[in-house]
Amino acid sequence: MAQYWNSLQLLNQTAGELGLPQVNTVVGITDVQSLQLLSMLNAAGNELLLYYPWEQFRKEWVFQTTVDQGEYDLPADWGYAIDQTQWDRTDHWPLIGPKSAQEWAWLKGGLLAAAPRLRFRVMANKFMLWPIPTTASSPSQYTISQEYIADTWVASGTAGPTAYSSMVTKDSDIILYDPWLLSRYVKLKFYQLKGFDMSGVQSDFMRIYNGLTGKDVGAPILTLARAPASQFLGPWSVPDGSWNVGQP
Repeated sequence: MAQYWNSLQLLNQTAGELGLPQVNTVVGITDVQSLQLLSMLNAAGNELLLYYPWEQFRKEWVFQTTVDQGEYDLPADWGYAIDQTQWDRTDHWPLIGPKSAQEWAWLKGGLLAAAPRLRFRVMANKFMLWPIPTTASSPSQYTISQEYIADTWVASGTAGPTAYSSMVTKDSDIILYDPWLLSRYVKLKFYQLKGFDMSGVQSDFMRIYNGLTGKDVGAPILTLARAPASQFLGPWSVPDGSWNVGQP
């Protein structure tokens, strides 16, 4: 990943490429052109979070359940969940879900036996589990883990990041994106806002975007017969070969 830039560096790089005057500060901007650039920068930073799960924003959330409690507050910087990372580390099972509203209503209101597997859904900024662990449950508490994307792409603090947010407000704010990606996206937004031909700047943005997403965390080995792997032993655990399975 390239060296991160602060907000003033990024705004001035973008303004320079657009042939606009440089800004001395992002605090208390009064001219309309610079204010537009700052607004587009904040919009671009928040939108890019939705387009790809960038590695620098991936976090792990691990918590211990409480007896007779089925709802838990999401982390303050929760953006969205990374699918298939929800695990019950106590029983070493993946959680089943996310369940739909209809499935959740059936689980809570239908006639069914409690299963050993935990189900989950996210609603009203809560992470919900079913069945709710009780004192009679075995176990009565669980360690739950999952990964998610944080919605905080701005770091503050002159001697190192001490706070994170989703909006640029100071000159020293560090923007946790590749600077060339974000500057190209702000330029694209500028051209769109002004009604200019966007074909060239859009191509520039997409080249950098595709290059970075393709290299962000590496790539798996590709196969034409890929199938979900199981964590349990089975026929798939035996290597190919000719094995004597008859009498010794």
